[in-house]
Amino acid sequence: MKKIIKAAALVSVILAVALLLSSCSSPTGGKLTYKPTDGGYGLHRTKSMSTQTEFTVEDTYEGEPVTELLAFSLANSEYLKVINIGKNIERIDIWALTNCPLLESIDVDENNPYFCSVDGVLYNKDMTELLVYPNGKTPLVKNESGEIIGGGTLVLPDTVVSIRDNAFYLCSNLYSVTFNKGLQKIGNKAFLKCENLQTIELPETLTEIGADAFSYCNSVKSLEIPSSVESIGDYAFFSTSSGIDKIIIHNSENNITLGKDWIPLKQDSVREKVEAEFVGE
Repeated sequence: MKKIIKAAALVSVILAVALLLSSCSSPTGGKLTYKPTDGGYGLHRTKSMSTQTEFTVEDTYEGEPVTELLAFSLANSEYLKVINIGKNIERIDIWALTNCPLLESIDVDENNPYFCSVDGVLYNKDMTELLVYPNGKTPLVKNESGEIIGGGTLVLPDTVVSIRDNAFYLCSNLYSVTFNKGLQKIGNKAFLKCENLQTIELPETLTEIGADAFSYCNSVKSLEIPSSVESIGDYAFFSTSSGIDKIIIHNSENNITLGKDWIPLKQDSVREKVEAEFVGE
């Protein structure tokens, strides 16, 4: 009798595991896991396959709405080119969509009341915040000698007030960004290691530059900080090999909060910082 009971228990475990694996299978071939969250479920992890270049976040899981993309849920998806976000998503973690090197477009269901997409770039619904720029949106352009002469470009809409943490994280294809007048905040790690970004021209409306916001953007050759900026975070422009010759700050040192090691180190130098000149009253 004991043997029969043990056998029955083993069969039950096997069936439960099989059911679990089945419920976590993606229609496109990857494996998914979900976690309960307020008001439904959050997508926790997905493992993309080499044959899977497009992923759609389902509207429901086990009859409940999928309302959240949790941290790293779709991050590091090395094959994905398109991500489709469903109508029920209310929250997207700052690490949910980072480091997808081939990602060309993030599309949002038009019935989603919280987010929208314009030309593949993810914003909140009223477009006051830019959340994510796809890493692989536009490939770099090189001339015959291999010199980089172009790549991803973006002109920020006039409505944008803030650029979210990690928005352009590790986006090596980014070549040019035009910041809008009205922009007030650039978040932590927003442009970290955008190594081919050519210029940083900050608007007079900007008040806050986050930690690591432009760290290791080594192709930038000049930098001016407008008088409107009130704080610069730790390592905001840090690099061990910066192309910047001199930083001009249109403010006095007493009127701006400066983070740790925010100034980069010069190219071909041993721990020598780029000169920073305060020209404010």
